[in-house]
Amino acid sequence: MTSNDTPTGAPGPDPRQLLAASLSRPLTEMEQLSLDAWAASSVAARDEIAQTREIWLAAGLAAEDPTVRQLRRSARLAAGLDQSVHRRRPPVARRWLAGGLGLAAAGLVAGVVLVDHPHTERFVAPEHAIAHLALEDGSHVALSPGGVLAVRLSRRERAVALVDGDAFFEVSHDARRPFTVATAGRTLKVLGTRFNVTGGQRLTVSLVQGSLRVSAPGAPDVLLKPGERYVGAQTGGRMERADVVNDAAWKDGRLVFADTSLAEAVERLSRAAGRRFVLGDPALGALRLSGSMKVGRIEDARAVLEASLPVATRIAANGDLIITGTGETRP
Repeated sequence: MTSNDTPTGAPGPDPRQLLAASLSRPLTEMEQLSLDAWAASSVAARDEIAQTREIWLAAGLAAEDPTVRQLRRSARLAAGLDQSVHRRRPPVARRWLAGGLGLAAAGLVAGVVLVDHPHTERFVAPEHAIAHLALEDGSHVALSPGGVLAVRLSRRERAVALVDGDAFFEVSHDARRPFTVATAGRTLKVLGTRFNVTGGQRLTVSLVQGSLRVSAPGAPDVLLKPGERYVGAQTGGRMERADVVNDAAWKDGRLVFADTSLAEAVERLSRAAGRRFVLGDPALGALRLSGSMKVGRIEDARAVLEASLPVATRIAANGDLIITGTGETRP
């Protein structure tokens, strides 16, 4: 991206400076609106934001390791995000941010692979972007915006806890080290498989490939086969056949609804988009929604909602998407 890709018009905060700031602190409402406006201005801007956030996430994967902490500190100083107390560096060219962080992140990821002692790592996805994690054992995880994952790998076990959000797992096969995922009071045990976990008010586990056992206190285990979904209940859960590929479509920036209540759709949209979708009237939650929706751009989601249902939408000052009935008056 060149400097010509920066929006023109009235003077305002530099969007790349806002992007850099968002990596280390929450933005103010006005800053977030400015960054969102830049993202909406072009495909190139959205690509730069996504790539920079993914690179910086890689730089934070092993935050608890002292060597990696020092590398992260060096990367921040080189990018101008931190300033030395004893000496101020001259401003760094803005276009260097993504490339420079990319080189630093490559070194950090290499450092992660070399760490061999068992310890717990905590991963937090960016607020508005999916995190793609490569674990030391060769497994891969897609973590929804704002999602939180705790990972402990040792020579005897691979224990993961999905603390918040949704996750899609591609688990490398290792018969000597079972892979377990703890979430919503259940334990998922696998050897090598691909599956999706959706949190929220109703836990669902969708198996794409391999085999998976779901255990819950006081309930019989449920063994899933490919193409089956586990739906949690107050105690235990049930198994059902399902379109499990569509269940995992969120990791590619898309959600698929099949006669889904708007109340459930709003919850799923909030997790997938990293932005709150709010019903202005709880009665709207009974409406049913079917179809496919891209969640990468808020305007796409608004268009589908307004075309499919008798609703109107607006974006609040804090970035929430407010959904109201078409007969209601907008403020």
